[in-house]
Amino acid sequence: MSGREFKTFSDILSFVKSCERQKVAIACAADEAVLKAADIAFSEGILDSMLFGAASKIKKVADSLKIDIEKFTIIDIASDKEAAEAAVTSVKNGDAHILMKGHMPTSLFLKSVLNRENGLRRAKILSHVQVFECPITGRIRMLSDGGMNLAPKEEELNCIAHNAITAFYEICGRSPNVAMISAYNQPDGRLAASVFMPQIAAELLSGTAYGTIDISGPMTLDVAVSKSAASKKNFTGRGAGNADVFILPNIETGNLFGKCLTYFAKAPSAGLIIGAARPIIMLSRADDHSTKLNSMSIGCIMALKERNLIK
Repeated sequence: MSGREFKTFSDILSFVKSCERQKVAIACAADEAVLKAADIAFSEGILDSMLFGAASKIKKVADSLKIDIEKFTIIDIASDKEAAEAAVTSVKNGDAHILMKGHMPTSLFLKSVLNRENGLRRAKILSHVQVFECPITGRIRMLSDGGMNLAPKEEELNCIAHNAITAFYEICGRSPNVAMISAYNQPDGRLAASVFMPQIAAELLSGTAYGTIDISGPMTLDVAVSKSAASKKNFTGRGAGNADVFILPNIETGNLFGKCLTYFAKAPSAGLIIGAARPIIMLSRADDHSTKLNSMSIGCIMALKERNLIK
């Protein structure tokens, strides 16, 4: 990425302001946080928005926020299912560069994304990443998967880790230290994912296209983030004490980790689906406008790179 290393969301937003404006298709856009983020993204010069959903509802929310709706393209579709399908089609056809989930159920959104005929599936396994600024260091970190894959088997967890490594490299411009998180620092048959974590780490070490990656597991969270904890527990695996990417064993762990960062640590965050043919922003309906704006900024980076507008 032209030698750039992005350390914070502010770095990313500042950079994409200097790039060609991208376009996002938002499924079910009648939501205060979504429209506020879209308004800021337009004002900052990073994104135009196509708003899919019931036009009357979208306009009502925009009016309540005193947002000039004329700056956006509205595609009036009453059904959430049809709005999601139309948004996916617009991205697939190149009318928009980024897809975003608005105020609608995740399962309904993903059904359109994963449709075998008209969806955006590219990789065998799609996965969710939560990008966050570490409350301690202030630098971008990432966790996966807290939003899509329930209880991944070995092949699925391998794909999740590969997707996260790819995303971190594309977003931050450098190779990450990767920790595969478990309750123990060694494989244990009672924790299924911990058994195949060492093999996944070995495969990714030898197979990555993104330079030198430090990756190991299983390891506990304290070992992943604290060199002191790693030393006291005699853990010498790669990446210990300074993890950039946290690969979690199941969706429950990933979801809890992410929610704790948001609600207890107040960590700025973003959320995306990785492995699709186009950048996809997927967040909780409860997320605020700043989280959605962070996600839009990251979506821009990924779209610009995909379109060969930046290196």
